[in-house]
Amino acid sequence: MLRSIDAKNMIDSKNCTIKVDDKDITECPLCHKSFAPIPLFACVYKLDDSVTCASVVYFCRDCVSPFFAHYWISNASLYNNTIIYNSAIFRYVEPIKFAKTVFDKNIIELSPLFDKIYNQALAAEASGLDEIAGLGYRKSLEFLIKDFAIHENPDNEEKIKSMPLAACIKNFIDSPNIKTLATRSAWIGNDEAHYIRKQEDRDVNDMKSFIQATVYFISMILITEDAGSMEPK
Repeated sequence: MLRSIDAKNMIDSKNCTIKVDDKDITECPLCHKSFAPIPLFACVYKLDDSVTCASVVYFCRDCVSPFFAHYWISNASLYNNTIIYNSAIFRYVEPIKFAKTVFDKNIIELSPLFDKIYNQALAAEASGLDEIAGLGYRKSLEFLIKDFAIHENPDNEEKIKSMPLAACIKNFIDSPNIKTLATRSAWIGNDEAHYIRKQEDRDVNDMKSFIQATVYFISMILITEDAGSMEPK
């Protein structure tokens, strides 16, 4: 539904109103809860001579926080000395607080840098830095796989640390499920670093799914190892 919002005109002295669509914002970018946004303040301004923009401050009752929504605006009409912008095209909201992925404590203990790097990549993706997020996910995968390989093969720690990820997966990962998932994740991750993509039908979302599945299978192995360490009493 279109909502009319009175706005401060930063271009000239005329009063102005912008019409925005409530469907553009369905959740708070800070707490990620669904809600009906409450506009507090709006302003209209020009980026240059040909581009007019609007910014609206909304308030979320759930997390008791304000945030900004930005729009391109056009299709202006004048009514009773008030400029009415009838077309507001949604651009983005800010700030965005990403929801951190919480991994099992066994995974964090096995590879604390995997946890740190993966969530940094997630934060980059949530901030719209999609062209660099994939590199972060690829790096997190390498730490996870190598830390797991070292856990399973402690006598080869230095060798595992220095070898390419593909060789590590081939030579030191025994689980067929982890081998398949890690190999395919690495393929997609390599595409994120190169000019030409080889896996054109796959993207970062696939890599994230594969990494999450890899985490699951590694977690099962760690839990099984922990269970196997128990002695009858």
